[in-house]
Amino acid sequence: MKLSENGILLLSTIHYKFTRIIDVIVLIIACCFIISPGFSNSFANMPGLNHAAIFRAAVVKIDITPDEPKMLLGYNARQSTGVHDRIYHRIVVLDDGITQFVLVSSDICVTSPSEYDHIASLLLRRFGIASENFWWSLTHTHSAPEVGVPGLPEVFMGERYKHPVDTAYTSFVGQRLIQGVEQARKQLVKAKLGVGWGHSNANINRRGIDVNGKASLGMNPDGPVDRRIGIIRIDKEDGTPLVLLSNYAIHGTALGAPNLQISADVPGIVSEYVEEQTGAPMLFINGAAGNLAPIYSTYPNPSSAHLSQFRVLLGDKILEANRQITATTDKVRLFAGKTIIETPRKENLDWPSDLGNYTRSIGKDKHLIKLPARFLKINDDIAIWSLPVELFCEISNEIRDHSPYAYTFYYGYTNGWLGYLPAANEFKHGGYEVEIVCPYTQAAEQDVKHAVLNYLQGDLKDKLSAERTSLNRPALIEPDEAGVFILSAEKGKAIGPDIKYMPEWSAFGWFMQKDKVGWEISINAAKTYTVILEWSVADDHSGQPFKLESSTGTITGNVGKSSSWETFTTAVIGKLELKPGKQKLTFKPGKNFDPKKALLDLRKIILVPVDTGY
Repeated sequence: MKLSENGILLLSTIHYKFTRIIDVIVLIIACCFIISPGFSNSFANMPGLNHAAIFRAAVVKIDITPDEPKMLLGYNARQSTGVHDRIYHRIVVLDDGITQFVLVSSDICVTSPSEYDHIASLLLRRFGIASENFWWSLTHTHSAPEVGVPGLPEVFMGERYKHPVDTAYTSFVGQRLIQGVEQARKQLVKAKLGVGWGHSNANINRRGIDVNGKASLGMNPDGPVDRRIGIIRIDKEDGTPLVLLSNYAIHGTALGAPNLQISADVPGIVSEYVEEQTGAPMLFINGAAGNLAPIYSTYPNPSSAHLSQFRVLLGDKILEANRQITATTDKVRLFAGKTIIETPRKENLDWPSDLGNYTRSIGKDKHLIKLPARFLKINDDIAIWSLPVELFCEISNEIRDHSPYAYTFYYGYTNGWLGYLPAANEFKHGGYEVEIVCPYTQAAEQDVKHAVLNYLQGDLKDKLSAERTSLNRPALIEPDEAGVFILSAEKGKAIGPDIKYMPEWSAFGWFMQKDKVGWEISINAAKTYTVILEWSVADDHSGQPFKLESSTGTITGNVGKSSSWETFTTAVIGKLELKPGKQKLTFKPGKNFDPKKALLDLRKIILVPVDTGY
């Protein structure tokens, strides 16, 4: 029997829909019988966690050691004369099928938040990675080169920064970071995640108090301290380690000002040792180290600083904490968030021009600092929060003690540096951290604790139910603070006989010949936008033509491969010039569409303003 062309088309469409329905049925059956090997009851019993998405991860380690002398950041202005140990970017990409999160740990002292903003904008334009999903943490070694403009340190210690900014090395560091992210995104593999605690006595409170109550840099065995190690291990599908994330609070100051050799100091020495022992890279993520020093501190050379002994003092303790992680899970969900903490700025304090987005005037000679706090929740047990400051440990300790999450980690020196943030009762003792390098008032501690705990106990918890019950609710879309439009599936309107919104993927699927999606957006001024598409498609359905239409222009192309319906990817598809006012954008199949195949699963389209400065 010979089928007609319409008959073949009907069978092809039925075959496509049948295979997608079978996928859903298999998922439902699997969800009914999954017994999680998770490391807590909440992991084992999370409603809605067993979705179709696959948890994947990748890690890349990239050398950023300069091959010529550089000005070192930390202590007085000084130039390197050699290299004791090499310095790196270590880059982890986590992908739960809906959220892709990038964490970078770099062997650098500090950078201005404006340098973070620059790199974040490049990642957004290149890969569609939103800023809240990109964290750049620095290990805070005082023996690494300067990167970028000084930012706030120039206000505090201008005499250190009379030399020109090293734009060549700064560009090299940024390029290597972006290359590393691109490489890691291409190397994602199925993974499992475990979490645990450890303990090390490698640090000590450094605020020595004299009989007159005044503080100076020294040692204070009776002062507040945080000696907990927070550790996350990510394994490959076969159980072999892929990467460790180790969170511990310690200044990178075992080496002092006389040392002129480039070094990653304690964080780097410990990371290299753990990597040798486990065979997997380790990201050292510094914590609330504002008042914590290594127990051997500011020595003139690696030998006198007992640098190698930190492999035992801290490295062996990380390895022990790693061995205690006996259970992992591949059922992982990531939830990223952010909030701005506004707190008073010290009076009569100058402010650098590159940090205009981080302050706000509230009257004559009165200003607030806009302190960006970031959050990452992993399933129900893990909450990580970060600030671009040198935080005193008692503040993060108290937040951890009152957090609703079993594992609450603080990542310091993340996404820039906005000075020291001391505990309120330390202001009476004065000293370097309070008098020289602090832009805050005594109100800062309470402002931070109030905002962070409210977010941990409220907004971050709410993300669980909000994202798991993702609904398609078409709505007018306006730009975010960076002028970026996120045309998500949740806010798009689907038109057509086959297209369906899939809440478990936050995407439109079943996208066939007569289907399309439209969004209404509101633009304040005429601009040109780089357009980024996020989609998934099986390889045998890829290559279909698409069209994105606006009132002022059209982008056409062909849907690229993503490897499977379950694997989402992003790519720049072109540029659009848009006029001000409310307008509609429509995404649909293009000419010569093969009706025997589906177009794609569409999660979002991102419009990023073209900035000629990059």
